[in-house]
Amino acid sequence: MIIPNQHHHFIANILHHIVGGLLGLVTASLAQQFGWRSADRLPGESRWPHCIYCLKPFVWQEIFPLFGWLLRPDTLTLPCPCAKRQRQWTQPLAELWGFLLGLLAMHLSGWSLMSIPLCLGLGLLPAITLIDLHYGIIPDGLNLLLAIFGFLWFWLSDNDIYITLIVAGAMLGLGLFCALIYSRWRGKEMLGLGDVKFFAAAGFWLLPELAPWFLAGAGFLGVLMGWIWERISGNKEFPFAPALCVSLMICILYSCFT
Repeated sequence: MIIPNQHHHFIANILHHIVGGLLGLVTASLAQQFGWRSADRLPGESRWPHCIYCLKPFVWQEIFPLFGWLLRPDTLTLPCPCAKRQRQWTQPLAELWGFLLGLLAMHLSGWSLMSIPLCLGLGLLPAITLIDLHYGIIPDGLNLLLAIFGFLWFWLSDNDIYITLIVAGAMLGLGLFCALIYSRWRGKEMLGLGDVKFFAAAGFWLLPELAPWFLAGAGFLGVLMGWIWERISGNKEFPFAPALCVSLMICILYSCFT
């Protein structure tokens, strides 16, 4: 038998989890659409998302998270807004992934003010992964948002704010070393500038003891994903952002768990 107070607590927990999932979903959806446009647009073109096939700008209903693709005709075929192409799975995948990350983050961290930037920041990672897989770049705007949400989460967690600044600075320095010096020594690009900026943004989410684990995890996952990618596609070039995002996601969720 559930007494009234327990019943109210149970309902509140469910609502908090749903809110966390929705925060992740909304961030993933908007980051996917505007980030995709940022990666695709030419200088001087509008930043407003549009169909990549007919170049028609989206109306506001098509921007709205979840319903933007759910209300299209023949939804199950995952059509683009102009219905010229099917199997456009990136937007639904980003939103589902973002929802699950927000749900899990809320479950691990519990409801508090700091859970808001946590869920919003995690929702950026699916969009960054999918955009880098398709275009090979990480939009600067998404890196900036990732840094801002990480800073807010760290600040609201009552941690020493100077620590996050030191870690972010160290990660930026390491990224620049790999991109400018180590790449020249190896004779090929080992790290792009978008990845360098991601390093700095990730530093705002990491305690000093987790930074080496993030780097080790990203390196291991990068090798593993690159090997799988080569086996499937035959292409030896594999973007680094998917490994970076998964490694950062694991480190963030581990921080919530502990």
